[in-house]
Amino acid sequence: MNHPAPPCLSRARRLTDTKTTAARTLLFLLALTPALAPTLAPTLAWAACEAPPPPVRDISADRFYVDTASSITDKTIMARNRAALATLDRAIVTIQTMADEGLTGNTASALCAGNWLGVWAKGGALLGRMSSRQAEAERKWRTAGIAMSYIKIRKMVEEQDRIAIDLWLDTLADNVIADQGWPRKRNNHVYWAGFAAGAVGTATGTRRHLDYARQAYDDAMTDIRADGTLPMELARRQKALDYHNFALAPLVMLAELAALRGEDQRGEDWYERGGGAIHRLAARVAAGLRDPKAFATMAHETAVEVPKGGILGWSAFYQRRFPDRIKATLGGPFRSAWMGGDLTLTARVWIKQ
Repeated sequence: MNHPAPPCLSRARRLTDTKTTAARTLLFLLALTPALAPTLAPTLAWAACEAPPPPVRDISADRFYVDTASSITDKTIMARNRAALATLDRAIVTIQTMADEGLTGNTASALCAGNWLGVWAKGGALLGRMSSRQAEAERKWRTAGIAMSYIKIRKMVEEQDRIAIDLWLDTLADNVIADQGWPRKRNNHVYWAGFAAGAVGTATGTRRHLDYARQAYDDAMTDIRADGTLPMELARRQKALDYHNFALAPLVMLAELAALRGEDQRGEDWYERGGGAIHRLAARVAAGLRDPKAFATMAHETAVEVPKGGILGWSAFYQRRFPDRIKATLGGPFRSAWMGGDLTLTARVWIKQ
């Protein structure tokens, strides 16, 4: 799998500096004329918002695995893909940085993120030419990340932007579902498509996307064996542990979205669907992270790659919700562009303790 390029935060830092200046100006003006507060606040919030880059419509990316088990990568192709996606990913990371600030109550950041998303929605971002199946997968992962960011700020986004963004995300989800289809043998790609559809459906309320997400999740529960393994991911040889983790991540996020949609964060308890099969998968991944050699034996390999960084961000939610199931910390704080930005922060805000 092609993990996202390291976040480029220089634009986000410049944005923060600009917002700080605007905030100081606002305080000065309000001190002089308090009655102007309702008028000045939105004006200065917009003054702090940089113009977004032009919408990226097309995605060009190539398959980077060179063996039938999809376990050996061509680093040259991976580097070329990262370069081709760099502009898109910088914009997404900037939006996510602002959305995370909005999640903690920064209305100006939320408005700015909404403005950026509105411009990209009206420009049909990600709705152009996909060069390959790999490009379709890249769109799927980014659709999930964008929708997750939007969920955090949607209530604060201006109405004209919200209408455009909802329509755009629904169209993106329709494309993701059409790209994925429903293969006879499911693997992590179906789960990620379900996550993308579920994130969009949670944001827009579109029933067809929520239904697709539920089907993807429920079928995933039937894919998990009694020992917590996934046959399709176990066949990835030295990447078996990496891909078990990669398959678990969207499933945990789907369960968290379901909890978010219900009252008291338990309105839809997907963690117990399928007899709680997701707990077997989470336990298997956690055991593999503790003892990769034992996991390698299960995959009939001498060693397996161990996932690191943001893709472990599912644990920020899972450990907070089920502190007794995985006792050892998996690290953090976690950031993942494909899961919506700052996962540690999001888990803390969404899951009250």
